[in-house]
Amino acid sequence: QSFRIRLGSLRWVLENQTIPDWVSAFLDKHTLRGATVLALAVDQRVTALFALVDVLKPRAAETLRELAAAGYALHLVTGDHRQTALALAEQLGIPSNFVHSEVRPAGKADLILQLQAQGQKVAFVGDGCNDAPALEQSDLGIAITRASDAAREAADILLLNSDIETIPEALRLAQATLRTIKQNLFWAFFYNAAAIPLAMFGFLSPILSAAAMGLSDLIIIGNALRLKTTTHTLKK
Repeated sequence: QSFRIRLGSLRWVLENQTIPDWVSAFLDKHTLRGATVLALAVDQRVTALFALVDVLKPRAAETLRELAAAGYALHLVTGDHRQTALALAEQLGIPSNFVHSEVRPAGKADLILQLQAQGQKVAFVGDGCNDAPALEQSDLGIAITRASDAAREAADILLLNSDIETIPEALRLAQATLRTIKQNLFWAFFYNAAAIPLAMFGFLSPILSAAAMGLSDLIIIGNALRLKTTTHTLKK
């Protein structure tokens, strides 16, 4: 005799069948405290339920407040039950209208597409295999060291530790890097636009032209090296 055994979310385990009353009572009790409920079913009959609670990282709420203060709109996107997601969002200070629950992997990428269609730039932080499509679709995908291989390959930034508080630092560095690139491009264009005509008409000797080019390179390199010592303010 064979059995069909499934362990996972209720929606997947029951395949959209009616949820028994005792299961609903268990679900309501534990999701209100932020627990994720998994079900074990044999031939689509629920035989066991498990309530799993994720412990927030110590500085998670503080980090998100820093991002919100910088002007970022924070969304919580999860495959968990609605009540679980709302309980977690309340601890993190995320508005309920920015909570997206029971979202499947493809749905995360679709949500990002919707935000991008509204003209928004989207950064997505994820670590699981099911986050890979969203990391690919986002304008900036961020994964942590302990993320799955699929998530790490899809991400644009890989944090070298698993601490969420490094995300603002990564964004600050990214902003400073982009600003420095723009400064260097402007300097190179301006410098060459001024020096090349002078060299063409003989106002600069070949030796001076070579020295001027070397000086330009040194200025650009020096400006880039400032990234190692300069502290920047996080802005949207």
